[in-house]
Amino acid sequence: MRAIKICLILIAFSTSIFAQAVGQWKIYSDMKSINDAVVTSSGVWTATEGAAFKLNFADSSYSVITKADGLNSQALTAIAVDNSNRIWFGSNEGYINILDTKDNSIKQIIDIFNTDKTQKQINGISVKGDSVFVSFDFGFAIIDAKTFSFIDSFLKIGNFPTESKVISTFKSSLIYAVTEYGIAVQKAGAQNLSVPESWDTYSLTSFLPSYPSPSASRVLQFNGQILLATSNGVFQFINKSWQPFAFQNNNIIDMIASGNSLLVITPSQLLKYTNGQVTLLYESKNAIFNSITVAGDQTIYISSTLGLIEFKNNKARTMYPNGPAGNLFVNLSVDPAGNLWVATGKNNTGKGFFKFDGSAWKVFDTSTNSVLPTNDYYNVFAAPDSTIYLCSWGWGLTIYKNNTFQVYNASNTDLVGISNALSFIAIPDCKTDSKGNLWILNTQSASRKPLSVFTKQNKWIHFSFSNPTLSEKDNVEKLVIDQYDTKWFTVTVAGRFGLYYFNENKTFDDLTDDTQGYMNSSNGLLSDLITALAVDQRGYLWVGTNVGLNVILNPSKPKVTSNLGLALRNQTITCIAIDPLDQKWIGTTQGVFVLSSDGIQLIGQYDSKNSPLPSDDIKSIAFDAKNGIAYIGTDYGLAALQTSSVQPLQSFGEVFVYPNPFVVGDGATSLTIDGLVGNSSIKIFTISGKLISDFTTPGGRIAFWDGKDLNGNLVPTGIYIIVSYDQEANNVKTSKVAVIRK
Repeated sequence: MRAIKICLILIAFSTSIFAQAVGQWKIYSDMKSINDAVVTSSGVWTATEGAAFKLNFADSSYSVITKADGLNSQALTAIAVDNSNRIWFGSNEGYINILDTKDNSIKQIIDIFNTDKTQKQINGISVKGDSVFVSFDFGFAIIDAKTFSFIDSFLKIGNFPTESKVISTFKSSLIYAVTEYGIAVQKAGAQNLSVPESWDTYSLTSFLPSYPSPSASRVLQFNGQILLATSNGVFQFINKSWQPFAFQNNNIIDMIASGNSLLVITPSQLLKYTNGQVTLLYESKNAIFNSITVAGDQTIYISSTLGLIEFKNNKARTMYPNGPAGNLFVNLSVDPAGNLWVATGKNNTGKGFFKFDGSAWKVFDTSTNSVLPTNDYYNVFAAPDSTIYLCSWGWGLTIYKNNTFQVYNASNTDLVGISNALSFIAIPDCKTDSKGNLWILNTQSASRKPLSVFTKQNKWIHFSFSNPTLSEKDNVEKLVIDQYDTKWFTVTVAGRFGLYYFNENKTFDDLTDDTQGYMNSSNGLLSDLITALAVDQRGYLWVGTNVGLNVILNPSKPKVTSNLGLALRNQTITCIAIDPLDQKWIGTTQGVFVLSSDGIQLIGQYDSKNSPLPSDDIKSIAFDAKNGIAYIGTDYGLAALQTSSVQPLQSFGEVFVYPNPFVVGDGATSLTIDGLVGNSSIKIFTISGKLISDFTTPGGRIAFWDGKDLNGNLVPTGIYIIVSYDQEANNVKTSKVAVIRK
């Protein structure tokens, strides 16, 4: 039956750029976890948990394709190559992407994704002639490789339950469908495969042991025999029954024919069957194998959780592109030089922390730095003096400065951890104040002192709370410090939810002059559940909640609140970042919202459908003010958006204008004016001195001119003088641009 209609989207992508333009996206992800791979004449294409890459045979380089290049998913699960050398990718969400390697265009088939099913993953793709067999979580479909139209789709296969998961499909003279319940074999001469009578079905339990849970993965033809890979070896199809063939008592994950040999993989072994003999070729102690393919020169490639394993001349090497060591971007921070620092997780999910300099990733973990006590780094703060403070989950604080680590935990400080494990010090956040003192949160501390300061004199001081009382059960979370050096933090998960504040009044030892307090929905906050905090350039405190956004306009009088950000009403706020133009980048469970400096105007909105964002559930946002890059962290990779919000220069150097010449007319873009000081103004004159346009810049390093005069009309062809000057007109810079009017 044709239950799925064809829907195609054509996207072209560029494989390389010389400079990242405003509005351009990049995606960074860990591509070590490879689900499937396919060999072509020029290289090996892979489907990974972090999009796709190709290992090029010519020079062992990598070509990477992500959502920023036209894919509509980062989580790829299956891959195949058709007879026209197009690469077919299947995804976890049910997307199919077809890459034409001739022009690097991508076609998208979204019909499976658009169904109302809960589980839609593409589990396998195979090609037979001009037919592409796509197996998914509720059936399988046959697609015409030339027209990309659905020939047919099958949601009821034999007497197996309707919408059974299909693991893979294979066609020789008959069609074989491997499902979660067993194998369905097309009856000879059967035409209408939608009716149960057209299939012979074989339940897994009919020929496999019931323990462990029986499973099968793939059918292929080898030396004229139909073989099936199962959790208990390889079986052959003889006289309409499945009989043991080889590799009994081995969980066969995948297999492929290579000449007169059958190559198979278990979760950790590569085995070869030749003339009745089984040979162990390779075994991994750490990686888990997912699929196998082989090149024309008999080089074997194994898709694994730790990269693409190449086995050649009895030697193995593991390959993958440079990238982060994981796809969880829990918290982010950017240092003054523009380097991005990434914290990766807690409760044994962390992979250390990462540094990204704009081109290469460096991983810091216990395997590369033995001084590190853990890989569970939950938060990171890059201080103005370039010191990197790392908050671990259970192992205290790590400071990284001048390529040296210093660890502070229960063994060398008086920090007290949780009640049932006093040495387990979980730090969810930290920030420095105006004097350079470091403040940390110590969640569920048995000492009932959740806020501590590490002074410039290397002294630890801890503070308790009595208004209201905070106990060892309170789970403190987010921390920010305002212009008055007031510390603001939240209590979530356990304890008295709300927003807390504290100011020691410049005296650490005199507790009598301390100010502390608490705010919740009774004080005007939208909710007691506070999920994000940020202080903007005017000193306003922005408060994200599970139902929207608040702002405290005067943190010195914290009872006064104002409810702005109406575009975010009823949105669950996850994080807030402030850019150089004082715009608010708000992460939510439904994507990213960009608000004007006052929070009233919605400037932009990005989600996984209208942008390359890997996921709508935003975990973290950090802004690189030096380069104007918004870094957006998700659980499926990191997105980077080049913006015009760039920190202004202290004084004028050379002002660049581009494109030059500037073509105005239908579809023309704006002229970019780059190299400005803060709050510059722009005047544009004709070569004869007539004023054409006069405007104030947004406030950052970059401004734009739309090619129009003071009356809103496009200017004629000619040479124009651009004069840039600061507020006092003490700094003035001129430049020229040639305008071509269409």
